[in-house]
Parts: sequence; structure tokens; C-alpha cells
Amino acid sequence: MRKNMISTIIMALMAFIAGFVAFAILLSRIGHYPLWVAVIGGILGGGAVAYAEYYHLRQRANIKAIVQEYRLTSDDLARITGERSTDFPIYHGDLSLIVPKRRWGLIEKKLQTWAAENPRPNIKKK
Repeated sequence: MRKNMISTIIMALMAFIAGFVAFAILLSRIGHYPLWVAVIGGILGGGAVAYAEYYHLRQRANIKAIVQEYRLTSDDLARITGERSTDFPIYHGDLSLIVPKRRWGLIEKKLQTWAAENPRPNIKKK
């Protein structure tokens, strides 16, 4: 889980840099604002992009952690969330989320309520 957290932070940092550059260029070249306004706007815009990216990556990590902990299948996920089972393909034991990002929060909430109602599986870790 620590490796996943580090990669999430690195991806959010890269999103901040890309957002900063994009917003600064838009404000300075297209908006014809002074440099200090472009830099402040770039920081604010990059922060917004980084926050959104971090939020989505954490949602994905939480969904995958619940699926891995309870060893859920695509059909189990479809039954719990009310989505189609084709939206949750599992390749080589790894979940691929085909569902749009805007629905990840709803799926995460449904899985968390389901996990709270069901006891933890009695599976010994290696």
C-alpha cells in the first residue's frame, strides 16, 4: 500500500506541473496578463488539477483494495454496485475500471458500505 501511496503522490505532482505550465501559458499568451498574474494563476490552476488527480487516484486505490481484500469477482462487483459486470474486468488478478471517473465515488461509497456490513474474510496472508 505504501508503494501505491508514493506513486499517487508522484502522479499528482506531475499533474500539478503540467497544470501550472498550461495555466501560466494560457494566462500570459492568450490572456495577455502580467507575469505575476500568470504565475499565481498557474499555481492555482495546477493545484486544482493536482487535487482532482490525487482524488481520483485515491478512489481507484480504495476500490482496488476492497476488491483485493474481499477477493471479489466482476459479478460480485456488478451485484454490489448495480453496474454491469463488463465494467469491472479483472485481468491476471488486477481490476481494470472501465467505469467513467465521475462514477468512481459512488462505486467506492457502495463498496465501503458493503464492506462495513460484511465481516472480513478469514484469509491468511502469505
